[in-house]
Amino acid sequence: MREWEATEWKREWTFTQAPFALFIHTPLCGTCLAAKRMLAVATEIVPEIQLMSANINVMPDLAQMFQIESVPCLLMKHKDGTWNKHYRFPSVTELVEQLRIARDRQ
Repeated sequence: MREWEATEWKREWTFTQAPFALFIHTPLCGTCLAAKRMLAVATEIVPEIQLMSANINVMPDLAQMFQIESVPCLLMKHKDGTWNKHYRFPSVTELVEQLRIARDRQ
C-alpha cells in the first residue's frame, strides 16, 4: 500500500481509475494499524482494487473535502464514480466483501 504524499493527492485523486480505495489513518492510532494489516490481507484476495493510504494529519484539505469524521476510514471509489466511506473494520472477511462490491458495482 503506497502512502499518498500531502502534495500529490490533489493531483491524483480525480485521475485515479475506479475501483480504488484510500485508507485514511494517523500514524499513532492503534486501531489504524490493525485495520491496515487487515486491508493488506484483503487486497491480496481482491488485487483488482488499487489501495493507497493517507496520513490525515498532513492532509486537512482531504479531511474537509470528504468530511472525514474519524480514523481509520476507508474511502472507496466505485466503477460508477461514486465514493463510499467506511469506518468499521470488523474483519478481513467483511473488508473483502466491501472491496468486491466496489470492484463489481456498475
